[in-house]
Amino acid sequence: MKCFATRGRYETKNLTALPRTTNVPEAKMTTMTDTHEQVHEDKQFISLMETTIKERKETLTRACTALDNNCNGTGTSHFERAFYCKKYKLAVCDIYKSGSSTMLFTILNMNDVKWSDMDFSGWLRESGKLRFSAISNTEEKTVMWNSYTKVILVRDPFERFVSGYADKLIPTGGGHSKHYRDLSLKINQEYRHLRSDVSKRNATEPKHATFEDFLNYLLTTKETQMDGHWADYVQLCEPCAHGYDVIMKMDTLENDVRYVTSLLNLTAEHSKDFFKNQIGRSTKSNKTMEYFKTIPKELANRLYENRRRDFEMFGYRKPEWIC
Repeated sequence: MKCFATRGRYETKNLTALPRTTNVPEAKMTTMTDTHEQVHEDKQFISLMETTIKERKETLTRACTALDNNCNGTGTSHFERAFYCKKYKLAVCDIYKSGSSTMLFTILNMNDVKWSDMDFSGWLRESGKLRFSAISNTEEKTVMWNSYTKVILVRDPFERFVSGYADKLIPTGGGHSKHYRDLSLKINQEYRHLRSDVSKRNATEPKHATFEDFLNYLLTTKETQMDGHWADYVQLCEPCAHGYDVIMKMDTLENDVRYVTSLLNLTAEHSKDFFKNQIGRSTKSNKTMEYFKTIPKELANRLYENRRRDFEMFGYRKPEWIC
């Protein structure tokens, strides 16, 4: 299969973040010309973003058509996973390791939940009340889902795997809880015999899963048994079955956040915290490449083929450095 640069996308190129309106010093009054220029700039940005979102949706439609029945799930996962906000008529299906924590806090803010003094269990408890699964009336859920603006935030699949591995399965990761320590040890024990370097198959260190162990685990574990932090997009949000009005991407998040803020007409109070601190935090492509350079290209190619639909549904191309 022909390879392309990892940052190649099936969408409008060179859409850079246009400058936002800045605070004007008191000594400088805003002129009518300044206002007109800002209005023109905003309209131009919205027009470019509408084109980009349209192209992303068309890419998803083409991929789903080509995949046919290979991308359909149960048809109900959005009721189980998606957050909602009635104030803005917003439905968001969150994907772990693709801005999901910030998505959770954003939804809490938009629903005016005071979460800053809560612990993690409190966040989960309060956010659980704002998932479609908390609504007992199926008809009400269906009406809301069909009438709300539906949003999904995706990420390059390889970047997502690196983020999940680095956060959950190695001791230095912020999410390396007892559950993931035990899982990492189990993956180490069950997949070390597949390591390409024979001398490392019986090594006593490290005790946690290597990146190669992790990828072999991904390739041999059924999707229905997969931890949500590396489950595929179909299992989590069923994009082919339901479609989304806005497809956001971690690699273009600044533009996407600005667009959705405008689309939902967020108040100043809610817009200032909309995806606060998330912009610029996506795993850098060079870090992803560094991890994948530690494993055989044959293994990387097998993983690409295994998760190919995640790449194709959202216009992510096969990185040239695994060819």
